[in-house]
Formats: sequence, structure tokens, C-alpha cells
Amino acid sequence: MLVRNQIANIIATIASIEVPRKEWDDLIPNLCNNSTSDDINIKLASLTTLGYICEELLPEDLNDEVKNNIILALTNNIIDSGPVEPSKLSIKALLYSIPFTSPNFKVQNERDFIMQKVFLACSIADDEI
Repeated sequence: MLVRNQIANIIATIASIEVPRKEWDDLIPNLCNNSTSDDINIKLASLTTLGYICEELLPEDLNDEVKNNIILALTNNIIDSGPVEPSKLSIKALLYSIPFTSPNFKVQNERDFIMQKVFLACSIADDEI
């Protein structure tokens, strides 16, 4: 876990320089796709990296499609069955993605979906969540 966090932080730091310049455009879409992986290690690494990226980037650094992909990747990994780690990482990352959710909260069904996932996370029996 320590190595995963360190590598994710390094990737996010590089992304904070390259993504605003429109370089490394495939990074975030690849991480979002990897967040659906059946391999738990790939899923956890992708969610961890997305969390650090959300912490590093500003909303103006990303277009709305990429922001939506991030929010979807995070919310889709908040589940009340199976391993708790993806939900834990997703809810932590969702905290840092709040500045990216402005367009989503203007659409009622998207806002309701995000809030439903937040409420679901609150029902998961884990002190960190």
C-alpha cells in the first residue's frame, strides 16, 4: 500500500504539470477505465492515483467530459458489497473531486446519483469511511 501511494503521488505530481498543458491526455481516461478492472490491485492503484490527481489539479485544467469520467469512476466504485477498500479510496478521492462536480450538480439526476452514492458510503461499516 505504501508503494502504491508513493507511485500514485508521483504520477499525480507529473500530471499536475502535464495535464494543464494538454499533454498526457490519455492518463485520466486510462485510470478511469482501469478503475473497473477485475484485478483488485489495478483498481486500487487507479483509484488512489485519481484521488491524488483530483487533489493536484484545478477544475479549469480538465474539460467536462474528463471531469464526468472521474466522477463516474469514483461513484461506481462505492458499493456496499465486496471488498471495502475500493469504496474507501473512492470516497476519499470524491472529497478532492468536489470542485469538479459543479456541472454534475446542476443536473438533478446526476446530483441525486452522486448523493445516493455518498449516502451509501455512509452505510458501509468502516470507521474510515
